[in-house]
Amino acid sequence: MAPSVLDYFIQQVSRYPEKLAVVDDNKHLTYRQLDEASSALCALLRRRGVAPGSYVPLVTLRTPEMLIGMLAIVKAGAGYIPIDARYPEKRIQDIVTQSGSPLILTSNAAITLSENNFSEDIIYIDNISISPQENITSISPPPDAIVYLIFTSGTTGKPKGVLIEHQSLLNLILWHNKQFAMDAESRSTLIAGLSFDVAQWEIWSPLTSGGTLYLPPEDARLQPEVLLAYFAEQGITHASLPAVLVAEVVGAPQPANLALRYLFSSGEKLHPVDLRGIDYSLIDYYGPTEATIFATCNRVACATQNPPASIGRPIGDTEIFILDDRLQPVIGDRPGELYISGRCLARGYLNNPALTAERFITPPHFAGLRLYRSGDRARWLADGRIQYLGRIDDQVKIRGNRIELGEIENAMLQVAGVRKAVAAVAMADDPLGKKIVAFLIAESDSENVTARVRQKLKETLPTAFLPADYRLLEHMPLNNNGKIDKAALLAHYQSVSVSVDVAQPLTADQRVVADLWRSLLKVEQPAADDDFFSLGGHSLLAAKLMAALAEAFAVETSVHDIYEYPTLGALAQALAQRRDRQPTQRQGEARALQDDVYLPSDLVIDPTFDPRQISAPRAILLTGATGFIGAHLLADLLRTTDAELYCLVRDGAKLPPRQRLEAVLQRYRIALNASQHARIHIVPGNVAEHDFSLTPAAYRALSRDIDLIYHSASAVNFIQPYAYMKRDNVQGLREIIRFAAHSRTKPLMLLSTISVYSWGHLHTGKRVMRESDDIDQNLPAVSRDIGYVRSKWVMEKIADLAAAQGLPLMTFRLGYATCHSRTGVNADYQWWGRLVKTCISSGTVPDLRDMREGLTTVDYMTRAIAHVSRNPQALGQKFNLIHQGDNNLTLREFFSLLEREFGYRFRPLPFAQWRAQWENDSDAPLYPLLSLFKDPMVDELSTVELYQDTYRWDCSNLQRFLQGSGIDEPRFTRQLLLNYLQHAIGYAPLSLQA
Repeated sequence: MAPSVLDYFIQQVSRYPEKLAVVDDNKHLTYRQLDEASSALCALLRRRGVAPGSYVPLVTLRTPEMLIGMLAIVKAGAGYIPIDARYPEKRIQDIVTQSGSPLILTSNAAITLSENNFSEDIIYIDNISISPQENITSISPPPDAIVYLIFTSGTTGKPKGVLIEHQSLLNLILWHNKQFAMDAESRSTLIAGLSFDVAQWEIWSPLTSGGTLYLPPEDARLQPEVLLAYFAEQGITHASLPAVLVAEVVGAPQPANLALRYLFSSGEKLHPVDLRGIDYSLIDYYGPTEATIFATCNRVACATQNPPASIGRPIGDTEIFILDDRLQPVIGDRPGELYISGRCLARGYLNNPALTAERFITPPHFAGLRLYRSGDRARWLADGRIQYLGRIDDQVKIRGNRIELGEIENAMLQVAGVRKAVAAVAMADDPLGKKIVAFLIAESDSENVTARVRQKLKETLPTAFLPADYRLLEHMPLNNNGKIDKAALLAHYQSVSVSVDVAQPLTADQRVVADLWRSLLKVEQPAADDDFFSLGGHSLLAAKLMAALAEAFAVETSVHDIYEYPTLGALAQALAQRRDRQPTQRQGEARALQDDVYLPSDLVIDPTFDPRQISAPRAILLTGATGFIGAHLLADLLRTTDAELYCLVRDGAKLPPRQRLEAVLQRYRIALNASQHARIHIVPGNVAEHDFSLTPAAYRALSRDIDLIYHSASAVNFIQPYAYMKRDNVQGLREIIRFAAHSRTKPLMLLSTISVYSWGHLHTGKRVMRESDDIDQNLPAVSRDIGYVRSKWVMEKIADLAAAQGLPLMTFRLGYATCHSRTGVNADYQWWGRLVKTCISSGTVPDLRDMREGLTTVDYMTRAIAHVSRNPQALGQKFNLIHQGDNNLTLREFFSLLEREFGYRFRPLPFAQWRAQWENDSDAPLYPLLSLFKDPMVDELSTVELYQDTYRWDCSNLQRFLQGSGIDEPRFTRQLLLNYLQHAIGYAPLSLQA
């Protein structure tokens, strides 16, 4: 029979009988003493009817008696149930009742049980007399016998028992002891709560390796400096801490005589830690109770190196799968639910076969593998490690918005001066009052941390994710398991009254807006500088607000208005001005775009340049290399030129610029050889900032070196107004042009979009737009289109101004980069993929006439750009870069292809009826883009409807310059569509599901 943890313990008794096994402030036990005491208790348990297959509750504190009881139960062949004696008696009763045990083991130190409330016999471990002459034969348990049960919180309010087998526990212990040199010279600690599964690992690891287990005093467990002093005094080599304490312990002064070799973290997500001041290794363990304590392990790198947050790789023979909702492996680094397989898995839940069947599954396409559904969201990192993204049930839904509390917490922790951060949902009697509250602990020397966090979240998170309130605390309340107690945080929040600043008197127009804010946001006295979103506003309330304001001010409004004017005063002023100038409003919007078409006043362009800068460039500047099109263009420029590629990459993101680029290349399956990688040079900077945020010397050096510029960078957002897009796109291009003229003239290859034509056909009456046609004729449509389209129109007009002053320019108007023709990869942010998912799910398509999006494969685009841009004869030309003829698919033609090739059936529905199927479902793929499909733009038609019967885009110029190149547009064949569906959309076509 295979050995068990008990067998390994008995081996240590034989090897080291007089060696200390367990030490606390009051008692020391050798391996012999621990063995004899547990054997005596085992004999009593057997006389009381404890037999293999039974379970015994062990209600104790963190004392040596706990180990005696635990070993005695295991020697009797039973499974022990560790219960913290500090638990409420009602919870202890619930656990004991579920166990079916006729008795309870406890100790005098833990005497909290009222014998009147328990029908079971209560045995006190301390009262057992130990007879050295009494020998018992331990039962060597079979591998699938239960060694212990851990009761965790259940959704019904009753704790649920997780059944852990001997083989699962031994599998972990042997791997851990070998991996981290746990042996007879080791000294480790027991710090976790007794009912927590981590405590079982802390106990069995030293007892199976001949090490000594130390029990720190209670007053030291949660005090970093006191705990470190204890580690040093006792010569501790291995210790484990709850994740919430790690940063404080590592950041505290480290004793000179510290012998610690490994510090282990577990229980919660470990946030970045600065390890520069320590000599020991930090190991982060992840795993649910149902996977026998730990499933993955990560050797933590120093936070100053800014690695992606990771839980590492699977341990031992454990296997990890990240699956989508259809139990299919996710593609690339997309998030999914984490599933665990291997000998680590628990047997299931005590007396709960339904829950066991729900959480432990055996999908037919996994060849009989048993998987545990963890309920955790995760994704694969490029290096094969796993990134933990939070609990799926940490996703909260607030009026239609699915929100990741973990994402908010991560963003807050990125702000300098924030030591701990928790996001929670506070409830009110009125469901409209449900809101996110942020709790923060600041560094001791941090000032104005709340204001900086608020600003940072505004810059990095969707508005729906923004906390409505903040609380700065001195400490976070912890529960018995050392985890942050969110219930206590919320109780504290509800008990503290919120003071309201006295606002300045409002104007008449501001009072109109304020009345609506009071009604919708449930605030008492909004001030002129209050922000709609900071007070708890969100997109659903924004729609209600703007509809009411349209009536109140007798003007047209859009949900975009609240994003452009989020404060009460600014919104009131904008609507009042709109009301007062309504007859000329449309002309004003067009004029505002024209007013933005200008170049820097000090710009001087020397029209002379060397044609070899185009035909044989030595150094190329590429912006937007971390975008979908830019990454593929980078690869094609590396393949078709010998140039050094300088990539301007925005700094300040979660990953350093080079790691960001490498991650993008991996995500889009772009393979480069070593010599191509060596030609990539990262320039950390911001295209919209003066001198790209570079030092003057670095800017001058870059300007002297670069021969040619490809400007691919562009902020792409289908919701934000022009004012939001203007800085990155419009001002960014001005900075690019200024750079192109600096030092020596550098030709510019501008990547534009066919969207600059907008739905101009409704004004021009034309059916075709040629590459040489002036885009001014489409301005009446552009000025009412989405902010992204407006910004791209202004960009192209600014570039034309620069060309008129002598800047060598080529303009490539790109269609919709649908996917790569061979790999099927696409960009996550694209709306067409959301449309396809929606239509496949519903089996319907919107009945839109001749609606074209210019679907084009990205590899065709970038190969064409790389080829044409080598030809100096193409300077001054504009190129429409999309598929042509019958390969330029309408929406209906695209879905007809899916029907013909894969057996789908789509029922055409009137647009409003089709939209009604999903417009109230916040989980629908298109829901975040609802305004494109619903907000009336012209004659009650939405943006999408206005693109019916749109232009056909002539590409004669492009075809002329591609002639003889061998670059042909890929057709939307069955294989191309299959790649798109599987790799970009994540759907397996019906014809392949049988």
